[in-house]
Amino acid sequence: MNTSIAEELATLDLGDARINRRTRHVLGRLLESPSVSPTASMHGWAEMMGVYRLAAHPDFTDQAIFQAHRQAVLGRVSEHQRVLLIQDTTELDYSTKKKQLGRGPLSTSERQGYFMHTQWAITEQRLPLGAWHCQIQARAPEIGTAPERKKKPIEQKESFRWLQGYREACELARQAPGVQVISCSDREGDVYEVFAEWQQRVQDGLPAADWLIRCNQNRALLPPGDDACTRAALGQADTLVEEVRQTPAVGCISFKIDTKEQIKRVQGNKHLAVRQGRTVHQEIRVSRVRLRPPHRSGQKLPSVSLWVVMATEVNPPPGQDPINWVLLTSLPVEDIDQAVTILRLYLARWEIEVFHRVLKSGCQVENLQFKQDTRIKPLVALYLIVAWRILYLTKLGRECPELPCDVVFSEEEWKSIAVIRHGPEAVHKKPSLQEMILMIAHFGGYSGRPSDAPPGPEVMWRGLQSLRCFALAWQSFGLNTS
Repeated sequence: MNTSIAEELATLDLGDARINRRTRHVLGRLLESPSVSPTASMHGWAEMMGVYRLAAHPDFTDQAIFQAHRQAVLGRVSEHQRVLLIQDTTELDYSTKKKQLGRGPLSTSERQGYFMHTQWAITEQRLPLGAWHCQIQARAPEIGTAPERKKKPIEQKESFRWLQGYREACELARQAPGVQVISCSDREGDVYEVFAEWQQRVQDGLPAADWLIRCNQNRALLPPGDDACTRAALGQADTLVEEVRQTPAVGCISFKIDTKEQIKRVQGNKHLAVRQGRTVHQEIRVSRVRLRPPHRSGQKLPSVSLWVVMATEVNPPPGQDPINWVLLTSLPVEDIDQAVTILRLYLARWEIEVFHRVLKSGCQVENLQFKQDTRIKPLVALYLIVAWRILYLTKLGRECPELPCDVVFSEEEWKSIAVIRHGPEAVHKKPSLQEMILMIAHFGGYSGRPSDAPPGPEVMWRGLQSLRCFALAWQSFGLNTS
């Protein structure tokens, strides 16, 4: 497994071939033991000291590692007709690391750490392809009042990262011709400049990724054509949501949701609520609207036409919040089939949340003890690749279960775990990838009952640590592999 994960950094260039080799070696060790510290995952004192020396090297940077991973992602993306590039921001909380340098305030000034903004590439089947772009930055202390900040150009605002993210999606579309790239984000990505950037690129004949964004702003609309009258004077709705709500439904969909505990915020206070499991019935409405451009100081933005999909729950249970979505997109949506496709693509956005959970809970990146941010960030970049690999193995075992396991795992890995799980005779029968995934998950706590869902990333990252010990024993004791 180490060989294949090392190939993820095949194009790495840190200015010294020895440093490149050591970085690839460290990446392999981190994958073997993703939940322990970088030093604890090493084999012996020499490798442990090698991690410290690597972290102190001035050319060992997060952007150099991301650039190498990016090339591997491009190769995988080019093999597909359509990919979803999900962008989102997560917090890396280092509040307890009081002596760490380079941190910035998070949601409150008492909490300190970094913001990580990632473009996460997946296929339509939700197979993760990796991070096309990632930035780890500390927030500067807020200066000035809210009205003053609103007058700043977008390039000086935090919301600029969403426009940058869309531009990175366009760059992927340029480098992977023939692949439909769809940039996807949640409410925070509802930034008008993204819509304007897409429209301008299309008009100029430049590579332009499509986009799919959950609506956060109930934006004003322009009247149809060149009519100078207001929409109200024409008997039309003034805003996006009201306009779509007045259109007839193009169809209905139904799906089941499970009972789930949720943290809800009411008047600034958090409390635990329970979402009731039920069959949800939604009415689907679609419309094309023409947005009135918002006012920007010193800048005139164009009006933009886009498509809207509204999914509204019919008759939700008393006391339960309805399951409603309003989605904005550059993709044409004229019927129920196209609307369902848009909803399916948006729901795949959850995959980046799974990635964040694996990175923070599985790889424990918020427990890194180094004092300088220049050492923290490149290690987070390596763990990002580890998190991708864990998710990739988990999903690949579901999508391609009949693949032989040695396309991913080494001989000592599959033979050691097969013998421990099924006895000495198992060494003569190479398991499939699905069987290998199930064995790893078993040692991570997966029960494998007929009613259980397929193994998830949590049991996988636990099981991989057991696999490391099995493979080491197999090598160390010179067991017969014939």
